[in-house]
Amino acid sequence: DSEVKLEQQAVYLVMECGEIDLAHMLQRQRGSERDGTLSESFICMYWQQMLAAVNAIHEARVIHADLKPANFLCVQGSLKLIDFGIAKQSSADTTKIARDSQVGTVNYMSPESITCEGDDSSAEGQFKLGRASDVWSLGCILYQMVYGHTPFSHLRTIYQKLQAAIPDPSKAIAFPPTRNPYMVDVLRRCLQRQPTLRPSIPELLDHPLLRPELRGPP
Repeated sequence: DSEVKLEQQAVYLVMECGEIDLAHMLQRQRGSERDGTLSESFICMYWQQMLAAVNAIHEARVIHADLKPANFLCVQGSLKLIDFGIAKQSSADTTKIARDSQVGTVNYMSPESITCEGDDSSAEGQFKLGRASDVWSLGCILYQMVYGHTPFSHLRTIYQKLQAAIPDPSKAIAFPPTRNPYMVDVLRRCLQRQPTLRPSIPELLDHPLLRPELRGPP
């Protein structure tokens, strides 16, 4: 709800009250588990909610560009996506946005948000981001939920992450086996450095990880 107070030159907004963000929820949940790992049911439930939230903005041609656990807020048991400070809408005839500088939170930044690329359709020196960039960030969040840390958390400096690991295909990402092989399959698909090889959000929602009736050899 909202109300405009002309005499005060102010707009008052009534918004949903979030109880906790996903970052703190993960910390609390790990602390309550005997071995510090999250259950598959917990991971899948919130993974599906994250996908649904991001799918909604992608359908509106909005690229968030800064997905991370702290930007998912729990409201009455459901995750809501917040902080659109650096989000940007693509035009009707394209699925990408262009930026003049690197943006995002390092541990969740996609390779293309770090590597400056120019082509015939964009100004030289711009960073071209599409929906696949958000998919990479979601993959990093899922990786953190599964393994307890992000893919490049072992690198201590921002320089190492930005220049020596995230954009470099020769720096392999470790995918230790999990009880459910479909979990690793989703992670591998999301964390491909070539954006065109990553799945779309609808494809992830239809993946056997979330639809057991479709399961076969991954």
